[in-house]
Amino acid sequence: MKRILFILFSLVLVSSCFDDGSGMGQTYTVSADFNYMDIEFFPDSTFFNTRTPDGFGYDALNFYHQLDPGKIRVDGGFTLSRLEMPLSGKTEGLNNTYRCYLTGLKSRLINTYTVFRYSTEPGFMPKHAIGFPFVKNGTCHMHGCFVTNTVEVAEYVKANFEVGDRLTLKATGYLDGVKTGEAEIHLADYSAAKDSIVSLWTPFELTKLGSIEHVDFELISTKDGVPPYFCMDNMVFKVDITY
Repeated sequence: MKRILFILFSLVLVSSCFDDGSGMGQTYTVSADFNYMDIEFFPDSTFFNTRTPDGFGYDALNFYHQLDPGKIRVDGGFTLSRLEMPLSGKTEGLNNTYRCYLTGLKSRLINTYTVFRYSTEPGFMPKHAIGFPFVKNGTCHMHGCFVTNTVEVAEYVKANFEVGDRLTLKATGYLDGVKTGEAEIHLADYSAAKDSIVSLWTPFELTKLGSIEHVDFELISTKDGVPPYFCMDNMVFKVDITY
């Protein structure tokens, strides 16, 4: 099996140690904000890992991506982004594929977040989106994260969606190859009652996924041609490790 090396950095919110008689252990909760200290990351730019091209890590979780053969782009999975909405709100001529669609903000803050591309093309996706490699020595419980659309997705929805159309993000958890649970959130909802596009960081509860080894994401739309991207930040998860 190919050895995977990941960049590690953590923000520990709650931590405790224990001794259950079989060994020492630790329980802690992490909020993955992806603001790495050891990456040369410029404002208004994107990043993916070409040195160890399977992806990047944050504390106990790995966030995977699949690069093209030349390692010049991400075919599927996670990319880190700092592409911000301009103060003017105008995005014409800009790279909007990985630009976070945020409206109504009073200030423009430089923030690192992830953008996930979901592809159905063979060989374009990593085997899983997120992995917990320490499953033999502990458990990982998902709490939730914040999600929103990219500018490209929002512009497509505004131009093409009709009454009854929806764009749904689905997360599925797995442990030992068995599904542990599912969670869904609508990123765009053009029902008869309202027309809405998620345009702020919106909570996405993942507690239904339970204890996981892997998490996969899928974008489901009633309309063909929707760019298969969404933005994610501040993923919160609880880890129990015995060593």
